[in-house]
Amino acid sequence: MAKITFGTIRRRNQLTSFLVFWVLFVFLLLSFIENPWYKAPLEWYFIPALGIVGAFILPAALGRHYCGQYCPTSFIADGINPVNRAGSLLKSRQLRKVFMLLFIALFAVSFSPWKMGLPASMTETYWSAVFNKLWILWLVCPFGIAFPLIFILGFWKGGRTWCNYMCPWGTIGVALGKPQLQVTEKCTDCKACTTVCSQPEVLAGAIGRQGGIIDKNCLTCLKCVDVCPTKAIEWIH
Repeated sequence: MAKITFGTIRRRNQLTSFLVFWVLFVFLLLSFIENPWYKAPLEWYFIPALGIVGAFILPAALGRHYCGQYCPTSFIADGINPVNRAGSLLKSRQLRKVFMLLFIALFAVSFSPWKMGLPASMTETYWSAVFNKLWILWLVCPFGIAFPLIFILGFWKGGRTWCNYMCPWGTIGVALGKPQLQVTEKCTDCKACTTVCSQPEVLAGAIGRQGGIIDKNCLTCLKCVDVCPTKAIEWIH
């Protein structure tokens, strides 16, 4: 029987969340087609509610564990070349701030009750009724911004470039979360972990015979745990 690794578990988690995302998207799209003259029913508020849980509560409790294990886009990103070739511009905090401000504005405006729950005028044409809803940006955001950047940056600079340096959800996880992993004194400094890490700079201050705390920007994808020959990488208790 093949050994079950953290990598196997991670891919299963990512595939599950990816499929759930598409199911929600299809239901949302069908609601547009069925009756575009009305805003989404109030029952759809479970979507921003899940967003709040995923963007703020889970990162505060689990750091970037969500990014590494459960984010729907990570199913795509992890399938692209993992080598990190991002330069200083992509790693800058200023770029993260731009996407973070965009995310906050989108979340605040798109799901306001007067834009989401109230009916639109029946005198509108079909397409004006559809596009008059600001919360359609939540369809544009993943398909018009995130997914294209994941593919472009993934093949250009490495599969996890968007996740590591630009994704606003990841930025929240870094801001609210705590370090999750540590390197113990069992480390032999073989650097096997850096060969599989999509963001090896998070390991720089931790690996070595003295050990240390892995930077909280770590995705906790746990690839390093799978390859470490001495099992020197552990959860922080």
